This record gives sequence, structure tokens and C-alpha cells, in this order.
Amino acid sequence: MTDRYITKTDASFEESVAALKAWLDTSDKILIGAGAGLSAAAGLSYLDEELFKTFQPEMAARGYRYPYELFEREKENWPQAREWAYNIRHIHFVRYVFPPAELYKKLLALVRDKDFFVVTSNCDRQFMRTGFPMERVFEAQGSYDRLRCTGKCTRETWEIKPHIDRLLPLIDPETFMISDESAIPRCPYCGADLATAFRAFEGYKDEQARYVDWLESTDGKKLCILELGVGFNTPVVIRWPFERLTYLHDNAHLFRVNTEYREWPGHGGFPMVPAELSGKATPMPYDAKDVIERLYAMLPEEGEQS
Repeated sequence: MTDRYITKTDASFEESVAALKAWLDTSDKILIGAGAGLSAAAGLSYLDEELFKTFQPEMAARGYRYPYELFEREKENWPQAREWAYNIRHIHFVRYVFPPAELYKKLLALVRDKDFFVVTSNCDRQFMRTGFPMERVFEAQGSYDRLRCTGKCTRETWEIKPHIDRLLPLIDPETFMISDESAIPRCPYCGADLATAFRAFEGYKDEQARYVDWLESTDGKKLCILELGVGFNTPVVIRWPFERLTYLHDNAHLFRVNTEYREWPGHGGFPMVPAELSGKATPMPYDAKDVIERLYAMLPEEGEQS
């Protein structure tokens, strides 16, 4: 591990943040990569047991502790009525009940007047909800907002919100199942099941193309790459492409901000960078909240800005 990766630097927290700020201030372009660790730092952690009890009390009563325990493997043998009850409750809380996070708003304040672009693996739409211009955001994993036909009879997709509003009152608190299975969403054309249209919605390729175009515009420019809370759940989306971009770009520096989940000591948090990026990347083993808050505190007061 020590031969292949740089796991830490001799710089202190303040020194690392100061170096990041200098790059943010002087770069022509800023690329932000946001993973689950950013939303966790903002208060929406999929390992937070108390939060889970709040929005999934039925599952908590059955002995489950947090959403990561209830990914696809755990739900394979569930009846469809329970799977929809869980998914609708989850999406409703993450997308519509959990508020627009102040941490995201502070991140926007750091780059609002810069030439920046965001790529995120998060589906919670926090960037949209906190005011980021969505023409500068690529939600690489899509979002929870739309449904698609699993039978693939059409590329048309449908908003999930009307289905949420209809299904929430139908969740039986005793069985934790949709009481009226006829209300479970089906394709209006072929009758097949509907599923979340993460990367299969109208406009996805256009979003992706905007991201690629912006990346091409960084050629010959000074590029600050800021990665926030990105681990190894889906490294092909942000982590590995960012490393490759840093390696190939003539004037780029990667700041990798990540630490273990507060709720899961000893696990997660992978701030290390490949040894090949020595001098071009800085591991920052800190919580994204601490880094963003510190940078935000260093912003000039509104009256001092020119």
C-alpha cells in the first residue's frame, strides 16, 4: 500500500486547506467530484441509525439499522408490495423531506463566480435543490426523480412524485407493504414493472455531453480538481477518471477530501492517491464538512468583495 499510494502528507489541516484555497483562487477551471461522503457530511448519511429510525421506523423495528443494509441483496426475496413501500419511503425522505443542505450552499458560495463544473454520483438532487446551475452539473448516476419501463418497450420516462403521493398513504404500518397492489406503478404501454430511471432518462446523454465538452475546455488551463467524499462504491464514475485526468493534464492538481464515516469507525474514507500522482495530488483525510466550512469562513465579507 505504501509503495503504490500516498496516504498522507506532512501538512497540517490548515496548511492543506490553505493550499486548496490557493488553487481555487488562481485556477482557470474548477472541477468538483461529489460522492456519498459529501451528503453524509451534510447530514444525510446512509449509516446514520437515528436518521434511519426517523424515516424507516418499520424497518428499524425489524432490526435493520441503516439503508446500506437494505441494498438489493437484502431485498431480493421481498414481495413487490414491500419493496415499493421501502423504496417510496426512502425516496420521499431523501428527495423531498430532507432539506436543502447548508453545506452544499456553502460549497456553491466558494465557486459561484468561477468557471466550475460538478460531477456527482449522488441521486439526492442536493445540487439542484441548493441552487447550483444545473447546466454545470452532471448527475452521472442519475436521480430518483423518474421511472422507466423495465420491459424496455419505450424510452419514455415518468415523474415519480405522483406515485409517491399516491403510495405513501397506502403503506400498511403493520405489514409494511402497499395495501393496494393495483396502485403499484406499471408501464402504461406494456404493463411491465417500473423502476427508477437512474441513467435511462431523456436528457441524460445531453448532460454527459456538456460534461465532456467542459473537460475538453480545460486543455491548456490551470485546473483545480476537488474531490469530496468519493470512495470505492462506484470508482469508475469519479475517482479513477479524476486520477487519470490529473495524470494526463499538464497543469492540474487533485485535492482528495475523504474520511471514514463517523457512524462506522475504521471503515471507509479513502483519501490516498496513487504514487504516480506525487506532486500533482494531495490526500486530505478530513471530513468534507470541516474543509468546506473552513474555506467558507475564509471568504471575504460581502461588503469587502469587489
